[in-house]
Amino acid sequence: MIKILFSIALLTFSLNANVNVVCKAGIMDNKSAKKYINKLLKKEPRNIECILKLADIYLKSGEILKGYKYIRKAYSINPRAVKDSDIADILDYALEITNLEKRAKQSHNKTLWNELGDNFFEMGVYTETVNAYEKSLSIDNTQENIGLKLALSYKKSNQTYKALEQLKLLIKQNDESFYGNYYLAKIFNYSLNDKESAKVYLRKSKKLLEMQKNNFSEEEYRHFMYDITYELNK
Repeated sequence: MIKILFSIALLTFSLNANVNVVCKAGIMDNKSAKKYINKLLKKEPRNIECILKLADIYLKSGEILKGYKYIRKAYSINPRAVKDSDIADILDYALEITNLEKRAKQSHNKTLWNELGDNFFEMGVYTETVNAYEKSLSIDNTQENIGLKLALSYKKSNQTYKALEQLKLLIKQNDESFYGNYYLAKIFNYSLNDKESAKVYLRKSKKLLEMQKNNFSEEEYRHFMYDITYELNK
């Protein structure tokens, strides 16, 4: 019996030691590290080193908002430790973004969701961008500019058919949407290799560009007109 108890104790010690090694050195792959760190955090929920390691793993795997939330959690437990850590450079931004998301959830405010989405869009974190813009449009689905940004975010996160459907919805809501027609033509042409459908929307976007010329700077107008004309003549 003593031998069995000793073996169990030794195994428990071994697992905890492995977790601490993961936290300090990051020698495991992300999936294994998450498993061991979460195991330790159930026993030691205030272990700052492991919370920050988990934040780092999520950030590096592109789950930015989740990583920021772990930074915020660590900061709420021990602000000084976080400020003295390697992650200190992004602390203020992490707190700002997580606070923005919290306010957006509490207020059900489309403007706050748009602000959150815009932040992630500028960072190039399109999975998070999609989530924020979808929440905004669930509150008000008439926001054409946000609908367009959502379509572009779908495309950039390799969700081509969702981008296609979102652009079609934009055109259904406003058939004079230049950008809706223009980007739909691009998807048909380059993602779906449907040249005929692409030309239909290119012709429509060219007509809309001419009609809405005053909505564009000279440089923008020349750029789009050149691009559309070039595509139609290929």
